[in-house]
Amino acid sequence: MVRETRHLWVGNLPEHVREEKIVEHFKRYGRVESVKVLRKRGSEGGVAAFVDFVDIKSAQKAHNAVNKMGDRDLRTDYNEPGSVPSAVRGLDDNSPSSSHGREVAGFSRAAVGPVYGPPVSLHTREGRYERRLD
Repeated sequence: MVRETRHLWVGNLPEHVREEKIVEHFKRYGRVESVKVLRKRGSEGGVAAFVDFVDIKSAQKAHNAVNKMGDRDLRTDYNEPGSVPSAVRGLDDNSPSSSHGREVAGFSRAAVGPVYGPPVSLHTREGRYERRLD
């Protein structure tokens, strides 16, 4: 499990979302320091972004809330800059996560292109993805 930080990974965003829309959505939890949108590069999955808050309490509120943007249920996970968020860890177990850097964290390169979304080992309950224990 990733320790709580002021940095969040947000997944399942709408395709053409703008940074301003993400800031507008997440500012209800506290001051947003920055947003970095990771554009979708394949035909499957959604867009992801890094949302950095000024303090951990704001990130905790955002992470614990049920977030929707339009008709999409957003997924959140804590993130350390330069690491792969645990919500997407396991997509590419053959390459070290530290070599991906923040620009491509959470995306793996498959033979046909990158793979998006949570790993198969995750399941959803009430709109949240959690690790299976079985």
